[in-house]
Amino acid sequence: MNSIKIYMNRRWRVARWRFSRFIFVVFEILGFSEGSEGNEKLLGPFEKPQPQELRIPQQSEPFDVVEALNGAFSSPEHCARVPNGLWIEVDGSGECIRYYTHGFADGENAIALVYFSGDVMLRTSQGARHISQAYMVASPLKIERDLAAWSAEAQRPAIFLARPGIYGSSGDHNLRRRPREIELMDRALDFLKESFKISSFILAGHSGGGQIAAALLNKRSDIDAAAISSGLVSVKQVAAYWEYRREIPGKLLDDATTYYNPVDEIANIRREPKPAIYVISDPEDRSVPFYSQLYYVRRLRSIGLDPRHIYAHAPPPQRHVLAEHAKRAASLLARGRSEKDVRRALQEIDLLQVKS
Repeated sequence: MNSIKIYMNRRWRVARWRFSRFIFVVFEILGFSEGSEGNEKLLGPFEKPQPQELRIPQQSEPFDVVEALNGAFSSPEHCARVPNGLWIEVDGSGECIRYYTHGFADGENAIALVYFSGDVMLRTSQGARHISQAYMVASPLKIERDLAAWSAEAQRPAIFLARPGIYGSSGDHNLRRRPREIELMDRALDFLKESFKISSFILAGHSGGGQIAAALLNKRSDIDAAAISSGLVSVKQVAAYWEYRREIPGKLLDDATTYYNPVDEIANIRREPKPAIYVISDPEDRSVPFYSQLYYVRRLRSIGLDPRHIYAHAPPPQRHVLAEHAKRAASLLARGRSEKDVRRALQEIDLLQVKS
C-alpha cells in the first residue's frame, strides 16, 4: 500500500509540473518568463537561453553572469582576439575555448597539470537557474594567480582549461555533461599537447569537471594520473538522485539520458602503465551522492585497476566543494609523492577547514 501511495504521489508531481511547464512556455511565447522580470541573473526552469556574442574579459574584469546563464557564440575571427583562444569544431559547429597557463618552458614539457572546474550554474528547488557566488568574483587575473600558485606547488607547468560557456569560453553551460563538451575538451588537449610539446598529463577535476577528467581517462592514453573530487562519475545514479530531490522532477528540466556516463567506458582506460586514479569524496555530499563515487571506484577495481578512494570533509552545508583537495593531490602526484603523502596532505586541508 505504501509503495502504491509513493507511486501515485510521483505521478501527480510529474503531471502537475508538466502542466506548469506548459503554462511557462505559453507565457514565454507572450514575452513573459520567470527570469526576465527585472532579474537578468535568474533563468526560469523552462525559459530558453538567449545567447550573446562572447565577451573578452581581461585582467581583473569579472566574467559575465548573464552570459554564463544564456551561453555565448563566437567565430574564428572573433576567437582570434581572445587571449589564448582555441577555435575547435565538433559536430559541424565551433567554439572558442579559452585556456590559461603558467610555468611552461620553451621546448619540450614532459608533464603538465590540467584543471577542470566544477559547474557554476545551480538550480533552486523550484528549478530556476542561477550562478554561484564564487563565479561572480572570478576573473582572468584570479585564475592566473591561482594557477601560478598551483604550478609552483607542483613544480610543473599547469593549465586551466575553461569549459564551454564559462570562464571565457564560448558555448552553452546549460548543455554541460554531454559528449560534445567532452569532445571539445579532448580536442583542446590535443592542441595544447602539440603547442607546448607535452608528453603526458595529470588531471584534476572537481564535480562536473571530475566527469570530464574521468571521461578523458577513458579516451586518452597520455594521462598519467587523475585526481577527481566530488565527481560526477556515475551519471545514471546521480540523475536518479536529482530526479526526486528537487520539488520539480529532474526529467522535466533536462534529458539526463543524453549525458556522457564515464563509468560505462572504464574498460578503455589504459593498462600499461596503469594511471594513478584518486577519487576524493565527502560521504555526506548533498550535491553528488557519495554512493555514486563509491560505485565508480568499485567498478574500476573490478576490471583490475587500482584507484585510491579518499574520504574528506567539505564545508557545510552542501559538503561538496573539494576542489582544493583535488588540486593538492594532483600537485603531489606530479612531484612523485606517495599515496601516504597525499592522504596526509588532504587531512591537513581538512584540519585547517575545521579550525577556520
